[in-house]
Amino acid sequence: MKKRAFLSAVLGIMMSTACALQSKENQLLGNWVEVMPTNPQFVQGISLSEDGKASSIGMATLKYEAWKVDGDKLILKGKSIGNHQEIEFSDELDIVELKTNTLTLGKFGAYRVHYYRVDEVPDLENLSNLPKLLPKPEESAVLLTKVYEGLLPAASGVGIVYKITLYNYENSGDGVFKAQLTYLEADNGKDKVFEFGGRQFTLRGRGGDDNATVLQLRAFNKAHDVMNFEQKGSSLTLLDKDLKPIKSKLNYTLKLQ
Repeated sequence: MKKRAFLSAVLGIMMSTACALQSKENQLLGNWVEVMPTNPQFVQGISLSEDGKASSIGMATLKYEAWKVDGDKLILKGKSIGNHQEIEFSDELDIVELKTNTLTLGKFGAYRVHYYRVDEVPDLENLSNLPKLLPKPEESAVLLTKVYEGLLPAASGVGIVYKITLYNYENSGDGVFKAQLTYLEADNGKDKVFEFGGRQFTLRGRGGDDNATVLQLRAFNKAHDVMNFEQKGSSLTLLDKDLKPIKSKLNYTLKLQ
């Protein structure tokens, strides 16, 4: 009887461990994007599939191919690409924290990497998918969309029509943006249009006003300049690169549509 009880206890522990492992694997399935405050224009992360296959998001030199869970460890395998050669690797990471839409990985207790879940692998060229790059709040929240538009002066030519669309979750100051800049009559009398997207951050204070609210727009493509706007009520006013008002009698303000 004692032997049967012992075997039953062991079997119960094994089944419980297997169930816990399966649960963790199910929680990890999906696309995880790294939070990168020092390089906000970049998006990178990991995509984990049901069949144990893994792939990299936004990392051309680090090619993930497979993954598995071992206790509180996430093991990632793949190839490191550089100098015209591929080197196979196996990386064992600590699962520090795993929630429905957030994941924290670590190694040797020396560093932490924070991820958030996204519905699809980010395509930075597809501007209609921009809201899907936003971190999902743990609790349900409303996705807000605001469009600002106005005609601003150009260095030469008639002017530039700015159309800025902001996406962010309710009660969150940061988000993503889509910009459409139309340079009027800039191409042999025809309008020239540029479209790009990026991340939007809310800053406190500007030159001369510590209480001002500034929206900083950083494009994913570094070819575009960082844009800073002071937010006042239903308008955005363009600031210079030092976060100071532009000294001019011309219009630098966009209105909420």
